[in-house]
Amino acid sequence: MKQAILNWLFPSYCVQCQSPITANLGLCDYCLEDLPLFDFSKHTNLLHRPDIVEMFPNCEFDMLFACAFYQPPFEHWLKQLKFNNQIHYKKALQQVIKKQLVQLFAQSQNLPDAFVILPLHKNRFLDRGFNQVSQVWYPCLTNYLPLSNVLIRDKKTQAQSKLSKKKRIKNLKNAFICTEDMRGKTVAIVDDVMTTGATLNAATYALKQAGAKHVWAFTTCLTPI
Repeated sequence: MKQAILNWLFPSYCVQCQSPITANLGLCDYCLEDLPLFDFSKHTNLLHRPDIVEMFPNCEFDMLFACAFYQPPFEHWLKQLKFNNQIHYKKALQQVIKKQLVQLFAQSQNLPDAFVILPLHKNRFLDRGFNQVSQVWYPCLTNYLPLSNVLIRDKKTQAQSKLSKKKRIKNLKNAFICTEDMRGKTVAIVDDVMTTGATLNAATYALKQAGAKHVWAFTTCLTPI
């Protein structure tokens, strides 16, 4: 009854087809099923997919999870959320992530010892006012494991979107510090978009320097190269 009243007072619409949906969703069932998402029935680790490993040959992390390629409609949703704080796209992204996580862990029962959402540098966080990765991913991960905040982004870097691959790597050198002993642990790091892998590699380096046995990379989208 309460949900019905909320739906009547504050109607919500699918971000794709504009059909009415319940207030806690961003996509109707039909549009969710129609999205071009990765299939984990053959490869639970996307680094084992020949086309993806060819695009990203220098990954320092051991396992890669992503929901889809960074293309429409995901590109629009993520840009609008990140740069214009259009939070209604958050619900659609969370539906996608939850669906893909269920598929992944149905195929592979292994869980990491911790999930770490990649932090922003404190100055960038103050400028933007929010961490869009945390906003989207945090509710999706709470059913699996407590999140850890062992990584600190110690170095103020330039915006990666404006840099070449070579400059991205240099820009992120020693960008992260791990504040705990991670010996023997498997840690999953979480970001929104992987373009070259430089950010995820820099975080992986910090965790492995702290003793992590394996590092997994979880990201909403991969930029096709």
